[in-house]
Amino acid sequence: MKDEVDEVAEVVRRIPAGNVSTYGEVGKVVGVGARYVGWVMKKAESVPWWRVVRADGTSHAPERSIPRWEAEGITHKDGRVNMRRHGLDARDLEGLIG
Repeated sequence: MKDEVDEVAEVVRRIPAGNVSTYGEVGKVVGVGARYVGWVMKKAESVPWWRVVRADGTSHAPERSIPRWEAEGITHKDGRVNMRRHGLDARDLEGLIG
């Protein structure tokens, strides 16, 4: 069985380009808290960390995230992702895991 770090990383890797989810929604899928997801994002390698945002659509590192959002066509304004257009909730994420 995978450990929780691997599970968080796997969920984040499955977020399609052009979409984002929140720390909390990723945490719901894995059964961990939002802060744990944030901790994993700091440690995990080769995960699209810019696709995981705060509940208000902002990034912990906007100066690094915004260019990646723009490259993927993720619309944003004043450092906030348009969550209605690009946000995935826990049900969406579970559907991606299969």
